[in-house]
Formats: sequence, structure tokens, C-alpha cells
Amino acid sequence: MNRRLSFRLRILLVASLVVGAVLAIVIGLSWSGSMQRQVEQLDQWLCVEAWRVAEQGRPDPGLESDIRDKLQLASTDQLLVAADYGQQGTWRSAHWPESLRLNGLSWILAPPLRNARRTTACDLASFELADSQWHAARAAAGGASGFVAANLAAVRAELAQVLRRTLLIMVPLALTLTALSGWLLAAFATRPLNHLREAMKQMTPHSLDQRLPERGADQEFRELISAYNTMLERLESSFNQASRFSANAAHELKTPLTILQGRIEHAMRESDQPQHQQLLSGLLEEVSHLSAITRKLLLLAQADAGRLALNVQQIDWSDLLMTLLADAQLLVERQQLTSQIDSGLRCLGDALLLRQLCNNLISNAVRYSTPNGWIKVSARAIPGGIETLISNDCLPVSPVQRQRFFDRFYRGDSVRQQGIEGSGLGLSLAREIARAHGGDLSLLPSGPEVVRLRLWLPTG
Repeated sequence: MNRRLSFRLRILLVASLVVGAVLAIVIGLSWSGSMQRQVEQLDQWLCVEAWRVAEQGRPDPGLESDIRDKLQLASTDQLLVAADYGQQGTWRSAHWPESLRLNGLSWILAPPLRNARRTTACDLASFELADSQWHAARAAAGGASGFVAANLAAVRAELAQVLRRTLLIMVPLALTLTALSGWLLAAFATRPLNHLREAMKQMTPHSLDQRLPERGADQEFRELISAYNTMLERLESSFNQASRFSANAAHELKTPLTILQGRIEHAMRESDQPQHQQLLSGLLEEVSHLSAITRKLLLLAQADAGRLALNVQQIDWSDLLMTLLADAQLLVERQQLTSQIDSGLRCLGDALLLRQLCNNLISNAVRYSTPNGWIKVSARAIPGGIETLISNDCLPVSPVQRQRFFDRFYRGDSVRQQGIEGSGLGLSLAREIARAHGGDLSLLPSGPEVVRLRLWLPTG
């Protein structure tokens, strides 16, 4: 699956593309404008040099080198010079192309030169020669005429060199400023979203009454904050309603179940018929099962509401586990129960709830282990707490079942096929008790036929 780029990186890329496009347009316009100005300046110099050639009055081969230097050309191959001095003779550059005919060019009158007091006209023309563009000037003075032409490749090369030096400085600077401004812009734009994200991270069932302030927020984010606060209000209302319902239902069921259990026990004592005794025993077992579910529901409702009362005291964790394992040994038939409990493990917590937590985990391991299987329990001190591992073999457990391991009232198909009774609340209640003590209960990765639970409790 392709991962999308982060919001900041996308803003940075968009800003870079926009700046790059603007920079390319500016460079293109600058090149075009600079080239036009350079050509206009070259035309003026060509006219000046054409007048100078005409005013020379006689052939002078050294004049060509002097013109090349003034026009800043790379070589005389980029320059063509010709003159007609009447009776004094004519001359032209040694590399003059035979295909070039001056009368065949399209001449136009040059505009008046700046800072020049010449009254004679100067004609300009452009032509192609050997796949290169040339500009030429023709001027007359005292019955003589001069012709000077220059290759525009020299002008382009000089302009390209200047532009290259400029770009070597401007492009890195522009990209750096773009990256910095894009990153700062993204940080500024995502700041309200970061506040909302941090608020969501800190949201717990005990802090559903917290709201984000709308005062001082940007107008574009006020609707988002308002929608978030409205969602929290509805969530708080639904959560409180569900918690009250679970607590009230469990509390209301507790009394009639206790009365029903007492009456069934009384009826069993009064009855002397085996059939009635067997029937009443089955009813008493179901009532006890309902009472256990009711107690678990009441504890879960209290945990959800953050009102699970803890009678905190110092607990000998090693002794607690050894006592429960000794009791579990009586339930083991053909399974192999082994343990490795470090001595001297102590923690703070509610002894009754922690005993119920460990009893749920150990009894589940014994109950769901295969007939000839194994159960392993270990406990050791780690930095900041106590780690307890409970493992057992079992029938294959699919990844889907493992994802729902702590769901309330969930029981896998393999458990139902085994005919093992239960409510599906034991593990969820055990985890809530662990979290109420500041710890956690988690399912560790393992093979499909092994279940490994890790219980961590803080020592302080």
C-alpha cells in the first residue's frame, strides 16, 4: 500500500513547484529582455564600427582585429568586415563566405544612436549563415562604405555565462528560502490541527467532559473545533448513559438473584426427592452463574466510569501467586502445571481485585488447556514493576480471534465447541483491573496453539 506524503511535505512540494514555475518564467522573461537589449546594443556598435570602416579611407587588415576586440568576440571567425573605398580599392575579411551577397539582404534604417552626433544613415540587416544568426550594419561616409557583421552566438554565450553565474547564486538561495517558508507555513497551518490531535491523544473515558476553547482560534478552524466539541458532548452523553445502564442493571439484578439463590437453597434443604434435588441444583448453578456475570458487569461499569474503588495496601505478590497455583493444582487432571515465581515480589493494590484478576487468568489457562497439555506461570521483577507471564497450550486460535481476545462477551468457536461454560467477561475484567492499578494485561505473539498473556503491575 502506497503511503501518502505528509501534509507538511506536500505544502513544501507545492510551494517549491510554484516558486520553480515563477522562477522559470522570470528567467525566461529576463533572458528574452536581456537578449533584446544586448542585440540592440550590438546593432549600435555595429553601426559605429561600420562608420569607422567607411571613414578609414583605405584598406587596413589590422582594423578587423581591433573591431573584434571592441565587440568582445571570441575570434575573427565571428566577425565579417568589408569596405568599398572607390578608387582606393575594396577589401573584405579573408574568411568571407562566397554565398553572402550584401545586396541580397533585407536592409532597414537603424534608429538614431544614443549619444552619437552622426547625420549619415546606418542600415541594419539580419541573416543566417552556417546555421547561425548574424546581425550586420552598413554605413557610408565621404563616398566610401563600410560593412560589419557579427555572429549572435557570441552575444548569447556571454549572456548565458552571466545568467549561469547569477543562477548559481539565486537558485540555491531561492530554493532554501522556499523550503524554509514552506516548512514554516505548514507548521503555522497545522498548529490548530496539532492542538486538536494532542487533545484527542489525551482523551480518556475520565476526561470526556473536556472541551477545546474556540476563543482565539482562527475562523477557518472554529467550525472544526465546534464539531469536535459537539462530538465529545454526544460521546460523553452516550458513555454516561451506557455506564449508568450497566451499573443500574447489574445493581438491580443483584438483589433478586440473591433472593432467588437463597430460596433455591432453602428448597433444596426442604426437599427429600432426588429429582427435585437435581433440578434445584441445576437452577442454583445457573443462578450462581448469573450472579457472577452481574458482579463482573458491575465492576466493568465502575471501571468504565472511573469509579472502581481500590483498597490499596501492600501485597506479597509471590505469596498470592503461590497460593492460587496451589489451589489450581487441585483442578489439574492430566495437564502439567509448572511455575517459576521469584520470591520477595511486592506491589501496592487492592488484594481482593488482584486476587480475582490472577484467579481468572490461571483458571482460564487450566480450563482451556488441552487434556494432556501444559500451563506455565512465571513472575519476576523488571524495572518499574512486576511482570507475570501465563502461558498454556490450546486448540488453534485464529488471528481474528486473537484480535477480539479482550472483547466483552466474546467467545471463540473453538471454546464453544469444547462446551466450556463462561460469560466472555473474565479477560476484559482482568485487563480493566490491571489498568485501574496503573498496569496492563496484553496478549503476546505466539503460535496458533499457544496463548501467552503478560500482566504488568507497577511496584510504586
